[in-house]
Amino acid sequence: MKGLMMLFLVSSTSRSCLAFQRTFSPSFTRKTTLSATSFIDTITKAFSSTMSDSKTYTVGITGASGLVGTALRDELAKKGTIHGKPIRIVNMRRSNQASSELSEEETSIAWNPKGISPEEILPTAAEFDAVVHLAGENIATGLGPLGFIGLRPWSDAKKAEILNSRVESSKALSTAFTATKKPVVFMAASGVGAYGNTFIGESKPAVDEQADISSTEGFLAEVSRQAEVASQTANKAVRVVNMRFGVVLSTKGGALAKLAPIFWLGGGGNVGSGDQYFSFISARDVARAIVHGMETPSLKGPVNFCAPQPCTNAQFTQALGKALSRPTILPFPGFAVSLLFGEMGEETLLGGVRAIPTKLLKSGFQFSHPTVEDAVKSALDESI
Repeated sequence: MKGLMMLFLVSSTSRSCLAFQRTFSPSFTRKTTLSATSFIDTITKAFSSTMSDSKTYTVGITGASGLVGTALRDELAKKGTIHGKPIRIVNMRRSNQASSELSEEETSIAWNPKGISPEEILPTAAEFDAVVHLAGENIATGLGPLGFIGLRPWSDAKKAEILNSRVESSKALSTAFTATKKPVVFMAASGVGAYGNTFIGESKPAVDEQADISSTEGFLAEVSRQAEVASQTANKAVRVVNMRFGVVLSTKGGALAKLAPIFWLGGGGNVGSGDQYFSFISARDVARAIVHGMETPSLKGPVNFCAPQPCTNAQFTQALGKALSRPTILPFPGFAVSLLFGEMGEETLLGGVRAIPTKLLKSGFQFSHPTVEDAVKSALDESI
């Protein structure tokens, strides 16, 4: 109770000071706001670390073997501690029967995305300090034996699988936390596709988390909307962060893993007009940003996980060609994209998103790779 009263007094005092400065000081700047936010976050972090008597900071990850999951596990291992506690990573695997307990020695646990009650879905929810939900159907591959090729992959059945894999699992995990009173961070994957795919050329300005996504067009926009709504079932003790990912750049997976060999052979070039915007983030920065999200109590709701300087497809092409010392003179015409990849190609390759990470920047996060040149170099140099 004393801790709660102290936190209330500190927060109230900080808000009063900020109000005074805004009213009477013409030199009130963004730096002051950041300092106050950081101060409140620091106090809240210290308070939060006393709320659990566990010896470790336990992080559960779904989709832990994927591109982002692998990068996150690497970053957590490098970091070592959160809130002064050793980090414990638990791989969360799907099953029709959820594990009934989580011992201190276990590094893997079963959860049931088809369960109805918290006890059926994740009985061990109270054992976690943070759960990062990354699992979901791959959007770039089709169904069937040759689905991995990715030719016109978005059949009606595939789109239903993409949507259900994200919405149902997010709702299940969110429901699992309705029974716990322990402060937990639930970080659920979403995407900058929530803003639509019409950011072509300079005519449409960049958007941040304040943008209205209620009527944005495109299949991925609909997936993001529904998944974010599904994640909000959890009770007020749970801090929900909807991670709107840009394209994660890594040679270990994702778009760059497919493009790098083509560019290396001299087959790279602009896709379509090359004017479509491209919101990206390095694998290292996305992992660092997720950890920052765990540690920063002020971050909640939709948060853009993308670099602060979005580029066009032409700028990305130039950066990758330069990094590999290869020419980029073979364009990929728009009609060929539509013919080979159908709706998926039109939305993800010919469409564009120009998002900026306002919330991350205001919370004090510093990008290691803010430009596309930096991010491409990181992808080629890093082991994640």
